[in-house]
Amino acid sequence: MASAPPARPARIAETRQKRAGEAMRQRSRERLVLAAAEVFAEQGYAGATVTAIAERAGVSLRTLYTAWGSKRRLLRAYVEYTMTGSPTAVTEGTWVPQLQRLLDPESLADPQARMRQVARIVREIAERMGLAWRLVRDGAAIDPGVAEDHAELERLRRRSMAGLLEGIDEGSLRPGLTLDRAIDTTLVIASPSAYETLVHPGGYSMDEFERWVGDTLITALLADPRP
Repeated sequence: MASAPPARPARIAETRQKRAGEAMRQRSRERLVLAAAEVFAEQGYAGATVTAIAERAGVSLRTLYTAWGSKRRLLRAYVEYTMTGSPTAVTEGTWVPQLQRLLDPESLADPQARMRQVARIVREIAERMGLAWRLVRDGAAIDPGVAEDHAELERLRRRSMAGLLEGIDEGSLRPGLTLDRAIDTTLVIASPSAYETLVHPGGYSMDEFERWVGDTLITALLADPRP
């Protein structure tokens, strides 16, 4: 009696189909995030509808709900995308280490250089996230779920600043200023509201904003703010 043919080719085909399906789903998820960004920019969070986002992405409503579940989750994904280039990097916990890798090694031992580096990183984030910050702020006023996300993002901002100041010599800080208070101060100076006040509608260029953040951090935090 002849033996049954090996099942390996069928398993290989099934694996390839599964990978192709996962890749297609991932492309749909990313396309929806980009479409949501366009619709949010045009209509705001309150005015945007899942129907408009699905139409802009060229997918069905069912695909949208399967991929993201709600408009709120799409906004959250858009925020994470503008932060990291990935709609899941914050969820996966890779954001703070990614930020820390942006610090030049020489700045780790030079407090003034560290403040300048923080200002540069804040400027780069602000350039990507200006719209996202406004959308979350406005959405939080009308959607309790977005308000929860906003609170979580504020906690993430604190962890981010703590990561950027990690290892700084506390002796280089102003007398009586603890590292925790230094992080609090940095959160206020390098904040979305500071960006919106100074750049829009304040008229600062991004170079001026970065310089202001660096100068203000050095003056507010360091024991010796002289250049």
